[in-house]
Amino acid sequence: MATMHVKGKAVAHKTTHPAGDAASASASRPTAAEMSQYVAEAVRRAIAHPAVLPRHEEVVETTARLRAYLLALLPAAEARVDGMTRGTPEWDHAQSVVGAARRELGRGPGPGLRSAVLHMQDLGRACHLLRGVLPEERCARCAYLKADRRAAERRGDPGAMRDAATRMGVHQREAHGS
Repeated sequence: MATMHVKGKAVAHKTTHPAGDAASASASRPTAAEMSQYVAEAVRRAIAHPAVLPRHEEVVETTARLRAYLLALLPAAEARVDGMTRGTPEWDHAQSVVGAARRELGRGPGPGLRSAVLHMQDLGRACHLLRGVLPEERCARCAYLKADRRAAERRGDPGAMRDAATRMGVHQREAHGS
């Protein structure tokens, strides 16, 4: 177990997460829906622009997580791109995102803290964009909440629509880390 700080609280997590083990990551073929909460938090931390630079240890930890996650996602994203029709705008975009992620993985953090923070932010953006390339697996709870929202819309019930949208937001934060 290792400890990371999420919203100012110390949280224990397993260090044997599939995104942290390159061997199991390539075998499990993760999708965007499988992205764990702590990786989502790492992406948010990485792409934030704080007034003060984060501590070196935080930058190293977040960078390592993001690199592991990118390495785990790239095979699935490349397979998705290979299945797309070449030359379409979607294929061009996906190909560009995968190429940018590969280039970012090839770069290093640089000599100082500022360059390491910039590298961490670039890795976070690459993760965020790469998630958009992957197909999303349908979550049964998401489908239910979406259907509930549509039903309220058909009834013309704005209170129920707001309630369903709120429940969807809470569910997505808690279950999907987004």
